[in-house]
Amino acid sequence: MNMRFVFVCVVLQFAAMFGSACSKPTTLKIEPEKVVLDGANDSETLAAKVFDQNGKPLTNGIRIVWFSDDTKIIKLSADGVVSAVASGEAEVEAEVVGAELKAKVPIRVKIPASIVASHERMSLWIGQVKEDVWAEVRSEKEAFIEGYLPQWESEDPSVVKAEAIVDPRRRQSWVKLTALKEGITYLHARFNGLDSSIRVSVYDENRQYAPDGTPLDANGKPIVVQNPSKDEE
Repeated sequence: MNMRFVFVCVVLQFAAMFGSACSKPTTLKIEPEKVVLDGANDSETLAAKVFDQNGKPLTNGIRIVWFSDDTKIIKLSADGVVSAVASGEAEVEAEVVGAELKAKVPIRVKIPASIVASHERMSLWIGQVKEDVWAEVRSEKEAFIEGYLPQWESEDPSVVKAEAIVDPRRRQSWVKLTALKEGITYLHARFNGLDSSIRVSVYDENRQYAPDGTPLDANGKPIVVQNPSKDEE
């Protein structure tokens, strides 16, 4: 065997051993850097990455432990899986055992539970346009959830036309209503299986109405108009 080749191999082996001995965990990062959990069954797996002083990833002999500051908001497993429990904000911390290295990641949980609308019922005249109607999604704690925008739908677009109004702030979901003909219908705001409805009555300015809103003919007799598709209270 070539002695020079052996010598080079020995030197390289010592260099590898020396370099390994000098590699120490100096940086800990958690990915992703922030987590948003959408819904009661949502979860995310966190990854803790350790690097030495040269920025080289370390894996061998590295042990990570995880901590949660609020178990009422999230559930955290020993291997870094975080799951939604209730709406709110929490924080997860990872620590490298024996190295005094720690890192934290914020967790936000959003669990939609209901939709609140600006109106329960309203009356419009034919041709009237109304734009101050909105709906928002709230959590099981009745807290407003930003960024969750219900979609609007009119049960009978021939009575009331519904057009979404874009809110650049992504807060409430707004809608423009246009009353087209006499009748009663329901306007729905829906999001992920949740539904909030508004009863809308449209009247003709040229017609007479009873105190309860029933239209009357020229002789003062009630006129049967379109029945609402949702049971009236």
